[in-house]
Amino acid sequence: MRTFKWLIFGFLIASPAAYPLSGNVVATDNVKARLASETNAIAPGQSIWVALEFNIRDGWHTYWRNPGDSGQATSLAWSLPPGFTAGEMVWTTPHRFELPPLVNYGYAKHAVHLVEITAPKDLELGRAALLRAKASWLVCSDVCVPEDANLLLNLPVSATAAAADPKDAALFAAARSDLPNPEPASSSARLQNGQLVITLGKMWGPALSHIESLAFYPYAEGSIEYGAPQTLTRSHDSIELAVKAGYQPPHDGTVRGVLLATEGSGGNTVAVPMEIAATFNGAGGLPAGANAPLAAAPALPSLIVLAILGGLILNLMPCVFPVLSIKAIGLVAQAKKHPAKVRAKGLVFAAGVVSSMLSLAVILLALREGGEQIGWGFQLQSPLFVTLMVYLLLAVGLNLSGVFEVGGGLAGVGDGLTRGDGYRASFFTGVLTTLVATPCTAPFMAAAVGAALTQSPLVALVIFASLGVGLSLPYLLLSFAPWMRRALPKPGAWMDTLKQIFAFPMYASAAWLLWVLAQQTSSLGLGAALAGAILIALAAWAYQKSKFSGLRGRITAIVTAIAAVLLAVLLPLHFADVAAASTGSTAASTPAADAWLPYDAARVAEINAAGRPLLVNFTASWCLTCLVNERNAFADSAVQEVFREKGVTLMKGDWTNRDPAITKALSSFGRAGVPLYVVYNAKPGSSEPLVLPQLLTANIVHDALADLPEHNLK
Repeated sequence: MRTFKWLIFGFLIASPAAYPLSGNVVATDNVKARLASETNAIAPGQSIWVALEFNIRDGWHTYWRNPGDSGQATSLAWSLPPGFTAGEMVWTTPHRFELPPLVNYGYAKHAVHLVEITAPKDLELGRAALLRAKASWLVCSDVCVPEDANLLLNLPVSATAAAADPKDAALFAAARSDLPNPEPASSSARLQNGQLVITLGKMWGPALSHIESLAFYPYAEGSIEYGAPQTLTRSHDSIELAVKAGYQPPHDGTVRGVLLATEGSGGNTVAVPMEIAATFNGAGGLPAGANAPLAAAPALPSLIVLAILGGLILNLMPCVFPVLSIKAIGLVAQAKKHPAKVRAKGLVFAAGVVSSMLSLAVILLALREGGEQIGWGFQLQSPLFVTLMVYLLLAVGLNLSGVFEVGGGLAGVGDGLTRGDGYRASFFTGVLTTLVATPCTAPFMAAAVGAALTQSPLVALVIFASLGVGLSLPYLLLSFAPWMRRALPKPGAWMDTLKQIFAFPMYASAAWLLWVLAQQTSSLGLGAALAGAILIALAAWAYQKSKFSGLRGRITAIVTAIAAVLLAVLLPLHFADVAAASTGSTAASTPAADAWLPYDAARVAEINAAGRPLLVNFTASWCLTCLVNERNAFADSAVQEVFREKGVTLMKGDWTNRDPAITKALSSFGRAGVPLYVVYNAKPGSSEPLVLPQLLTANIVHDALADLPEHNLK
């Protein structure tokens, strides 16, 4: 009887049924994951499909290949037997998750990802093929948790092509039914007025008439604004879907993604996903690089009108209105004494506006030809430019508030109508007007500027010149039309009160630009801009003080004002690298980064046991304190020299992505996060690790290594 049991046991082991075709199930806190095979075995040279299946906790979701505004795509890292290959993951149609203003793409409750596995032709018979994979995913609800699982799948090897396994047939059938269909005909895409426009042409035939709505899920991250409306328009032989372009719009080639069409037929509505590969035709519907002649732009007259109207409305923006209002009221007294000169100054002012608009257009066009995707206000993408604009608007506001006076009030901020070289000052007042107008976009203006950036250089220059004409038009009309000047109130004491009231829109504009800066840079960069703003206020006060002081006091005040302005400009320049590095790799922020070895616990123990000095830097790219410490302490030339002279081994534990080994190391020092700096063998004869402060200076690091003998080589 006992022998019989062993025979049965041996038979079961030798049987293909002994090998589980559905792999091990790994349950994390939020997901149950497994690998499943579509076939009951695999033959030499055969390709089969396997599935990564997720059963997701209610209220939680994982992410698609393009997660949207946030999240992280699921990934598989395979460890396959020799000769086996794994294809790319095939993604089913995602769902849209909205947490305004953010939009994400992913899967709730259940997700299946398909992968094709191919066996080598010389695969040995009679043995099982063990497939291993590490699945990593991010699962989110109100919070997000990174999770992973080591998964196994054991497949018997058969001499002939394996048959389908009925156990998981429904799983694979459901997954395939959720894959996007191929598009029935070719499609095209273009950039127009800041939008990505996808066109389904007449080759789609009758399918167009059934489409009621469309939604585009792009493969490329940043190609669209995920939360922006997607607008469908149709003509007699085509349908267009337009959505606002993202921070990385397509340049050329093919626009790929899933187009989810809602189709109605016979009273029923059904959602049909289609995988599209739209041929990108450049901008404005023209082939990429094509330049249409001026006469070939049928909408040019209407674009000119839109540009003039947009420029006209810009005068009402909070940045511009205070400047021109005070100037316009000052025209009344000037026109009575020198009407011809006022008209000439109006023309010079308009020339300043138009020429600066054309200069801006030339820069935009040059960047466009260089392959950059830019638009109106592109310079606001530079934190340094935004900071300088904050300073400028603050200075204008302080001038309006009476903290300091240049010339005859606000008009003196580049105008000087009542004294000095008025023509030159009028011209630069026009330049100033254009500069402070760039943060704003007026109605009618967006369409004109958007079209300008998709047309030939000549058309673009005409549109930007028209925008300048619209911006300068009110002042120009007041200069030439006495009846309009008579409609203005007479100058009086009320003008000073109005001028002070107009200071607050300037402060509000500066505050808004500070908010923009906060989105672009680190808290350190924002702090530098705020400190610079205080210095600008100091400079304004010192300048005004100099006007009522003796010679020595005047020199002191002027020197103070100049020093404050220079320091205000140097502050954002000094911290620009730190701000930029906060979104990048920590390794890139430290000179001689190649000297840092990756963290290895076994290597730490080995170096420590040998008594050699070792500095371990636990850091992350999203840790601002880490980046500042690396810049101020580790990158210091004197500290770098100490590292070399003392023979210190440098090791970096990069915790930017979750790493259990680094987490364990942090826990051993009672820390739950970074930064953490540990020096081993800092003092001869002492093996106790020395933990440095979280805020480092070059002196702290230098002093920690001071007792080491020189040339203590690694």
